[in-house]
Amino acid sequence: MVTELAVAAVFVAAVAVILGMSLSSCASARAADSDPGEKSLIEKTVQPEKAEPEKKKEYSKADFIEDLQSVLNKSGPDAALAFFDERIPESLSQDFDLLFLKAAVNVSAHNLDEAQRLCSELSARDPQNEDVISLAAAIAKMRGDNSERTKQINALLAKDKLNPAANIELGEDLFLKKNYKQAKLHYKKALIREPNNIDALRGLGQCDYYLENDDAAEATFKKMLEIEPGNVQALLYLGKLAYANNEYKVASDYAKQALDNDPESYECNMDYGMYERYLGHYQNAEAAWTKAIQIESDYFLAYVYRAGLYDEQELFSKAIEDYKKVIELNPKYYYAYESLGILALHEEKWTTAREAFMKCFESNKGNISYPLMITYCYYKEGKGEEAKNFSSQVLRKMDRNSIEYAMLRLFHDRAGERPLPQRISAMTNRNQQGKMYYYLALFYDMFGGSEFANEYYSKVISMSSPMFFEYRLAEWRVKGKVPLK
Repeated sequence: MVTELAVAAVFVAAVAVILGMSLSSCASARAADSDPGEKSLIEKTVQPEKAEPEKKKEYSKADFIEDLQSVLNKSGPDAALAFFDERIPESLSQDFDLLFLKAAVNVSAHNLDEAQRLCSELSARDPQNEDVISLAAAIAKMRGDNSERTKQINALLAKDKLNPAANIELGEDLFLKKNYKQAKLHYKKALIREPNNIDALRGLGQCDYYLENDDAAEATFKKMLEIEPGNVQALLYLGKLAYANNEYKVASDYAKQALDNDPESYECNMDYGMYERYLGHYQNAEAAWTKAIQIESDYFLAYVYRAGLYDEQELFSKAIEDYKKVIELNPKYYYAYESLGILALHEEKWTTAREAFMKCFESNKGNISYPLMITYCYYKEGKGEEAKNFSSQVLRKMDRNSIEYAMLRLFHDRAGERPLPQRISAMTNRNQQGKMYYYLALFYDMFGGSEFANEYYSKVISMSSPMFFEYRLAEWRVKGKVPLK
């Protein structure tokens, strides 16, 4: 979708160039015809006894292009093509420029077969015409014919190594491969001939952005705005640069300008929502991400962002629904399962939590948190036998000397905790130590011993900057927000 729109925009630009050139000469001619000073001079020097009848003005090429431009602007490419067939004078039906224009409009209308036919006809008439070669390359790109596209680009470069269109295309290829340094060279070549080419400037700015040349990127995007005020991509990237420098208000202002220019843009809504969230404007963030969901309801990312916002506001049931939607749309998005499992624990939805953690375990067999949580959820569902069967299968594949094995064995046997406090206290990895204290506390919560449970929960929440999700569960337990026992 994005590629086709970008290509279509190139064709519209090409049309505008042809129209602009023709209309310029047309306007000059008409201005000369109606120059009041000239008329006054004629009236002063020539005084005919009887006025000659006014001759009917011939419908010229410039007139046709001007009318075509009007139809194209008001009604789109399909209407413009109908105008071509109905109104083009017979004397202009084989005009090279107009046939090229018709081919370009066909591309904008996605009539690729007709565009290709016209392009082939024009190529036969002028094989060296660079505009026709560029058009052929663009048609091949839209068809997904990379071989033909490469052939046409190479033909352009063979004629002119600084050809802007060809260098932009090569820049795009390299950019998509994340070869930003080489892509940047091609965008700069394109700008030698056309220093105000918006596509080349956009590509150059993006390369500098990803190469972390922030000052250069900012200068390029600001130049784009001088050439084309309201350019959405320039505004969005200026926002991204401000965000990278923790200037959230500046970032939000740029994103809002982009959004005002393109309110139906998924990216504009996503960026604006993100900056507004950092500013603490939760309602604006929610509205932006909800709009993004309306624009592309079958893409998962806006649901992820909104779920996180709901979670932060402790709107857990809403967050759960969004995480479920994320999983529906992108079953491979690992992080959604863990978040869903955590929130389902808070809501005491034990089966939902177990199923979510099971998916996590399938993706990451080495994380002991998941089998421990799955076993715990089975117990909370009243399925003690299933808990033992599951933990038994996992234990068979674990190192019997590891503390992780000892903890899961504790959950399986529901006894044998005495050696664990000393072993945990001797651990050097703080995050792993915090995890183990949490599960020891959880064991006491499940099977009696609230005094011990509270002691070990307190050890967990006394840690600073924890990097394990169990810390949050411990906080909830201590603050009384979730039973978990």
